[in-house]
Amino acid sequence: MSHAQTRICRSILAEHFGPLVEKVCTVLLQRGRSNMSVLVRATDMPPRQIRESLFVLIQHNIVTYAEVPEGTRMVVYYQADVRNIILRDRFPLYIRTVQARFGEESERILREVLRHGRISYLFLSQSKATKLSREQLINWFVRLVDEKVLVECTHDDSLSIDDKRMQEEATEVAKRGGLPLTATEMTKLRRDLAQKREVLYDDTQDTGTKRKIVRDLEEVAHTKFQKFANDDGEEPIDGTKYYRTNYDRLHVYLRNEEVAKVAEQRINKGAGEVVRKLLASCEHKMRRCKGEWKSDAVSQIMLASTLDPQIPLAVDDSSANPVVDYLEALAQDDTRLVSKESEGGGGQYAVNLKRAGEELKARLMESIVQEKFGDAARRIWRILLMMNKLNEMQIAKFALIPVKEARHYLYAMLNSGLAFIQDVPKTLDHSAARTFFLWYVSVPRSTTIMIESAYRTLGNLKQRRTKEVAARARLIDKMQRLDVISGEARLSEGELKAVAQLNQVVGQLICTEVRMSQFLMILQEF
Repeated sequence: MSHAQTRICRSILAEHFGPLVEKVCTVLLQRGRSNMSVLVRATDMPPRQIRESLFVLIQHNIVTYAEVPEGTRMVVYYQADVRNIILRDRFPLYIRTVQARFGEESERILREVLRHGRISYLFLSQSKATKLSREQLINWFVRLVDEKVLVECTHDDSLSIDDKRMQEEATEVAKRGGLPLTATEMTKLRRDLAQKREVLYDDTQDTGTKRKIVRDLEEVAHTKFQKFANDDGEEPIDGTKYYRTNYDRLHVYLRNEEVAKVAEQRINKGAGEVVRKLLASCEHKMRRCKGEWKSDAVSQIMLASTLDPQIPLAVDDSSANPVVDYLEALAQDDTRLVSKESEGGGGQYAVNLKRAGEELKARLMESIVQEKFGDAARRIWRILLMMNKLNEMQIAKFALIPVKEARHYLYAMLNSGLAFIQDVPKTLDHSAARTFFLWYVSVPRSTTIMIESAYRTLGNLKQRRTKEVAARARLIDKMQRLDVISGEARLSEGELKAVAQLNQVVGQLICTEVRMSQFLMILQEF
């Protein structure tokens, strides 16, 4: 774990939970898997405060724990999950996505789940923060569960990935007689378990809701948002089960929307709508962004039936079937986002999700090159991305700029991790006079460098916001006085200007932090 990651995690923990919880979790981040005695020595805090801090962290899915036998007793070890800490910075993106897809009612439910980490329906129904009636709460809660935005908490959620894999390996070794395995056998065993994890995925687990009986197909459209309560008034949801937010599902929504925007930029809004519906038709089978390279194939006849007739798709009046025209144009586009899976009148099309992720990262890096170095550098970067390895003379010729200027941009991008150089020696002595130097662009290599740079930038933004608030601490304390809030005392003109300036600066910093979190999400998750 890098220093930049630790800095980000500490800032997020201090902002969301306070200094005590931040101190306990920082020890887990720095020392790794630890038990209670290690935490007491490292934090110099009372055991009661440590237990309360761990309870908060476990409640918000940040810390996992496992009981390990040591001699005649069981010792509980705790481990912090860095990913779940960093994901807390993306809560505004998740809330905006749910609001756009499902409405304000679902957004209120999601806010409560994100605020408490894990929540039961019984607690949610008794809470007044959602401001929803019983019927609305049931309808939208069941909708979020059915869409897998909320998933039921299980015992495995409290185990870290390392604990799960160790348990799987121990179970598999016990099946083979419990004898110690060689290094080759353990490598093969772990490879088989990794393949098994990718194949076996249980989508039919109990969600805590009672499925409604549908008598015919026409009833689905009319009763989708009807009451889910039974005739005897019994709640259709088990109030004792706890639910948490499924971040992977929200990442799928965000990824699909970004892919549709790429199609809009490449062709027009009609193409973006076609790609959006193409992804939505098989979205229920997508479980995470990584590991899924291609969407399910959908026929153009089925796709045309799902499109909204009020959205104009035809480019001109001469187009007999605009859906087919858009699909063919997307399949022939250089980005290769859509591929044709079968020929014939009812041809099937699929979205290349792997290629879409690469295109999103490439577009992000291209925008960085343009912002930092200008249009000429952006043109050079695009040329290297399309034509692979070239020398300086070829780059200057294709970019239509002098060699000296091209060299300046190339070394500037090299220092930023956006371009790389490959030496090809003519002789074995690797003499510079007898060596070709070729320039190239590598999106995976640049992604690793950009992620670390984004962590540093995000840490600087949070530090700047903290200093801006600390510099006006006395003004903030005065604003929170009861006489000022009630209107008995008023702020001076200078103080009002300072408050307006503080709100403006803090608002801009928060907006930039959300954009940097979205930047990180594209690089890490897509």
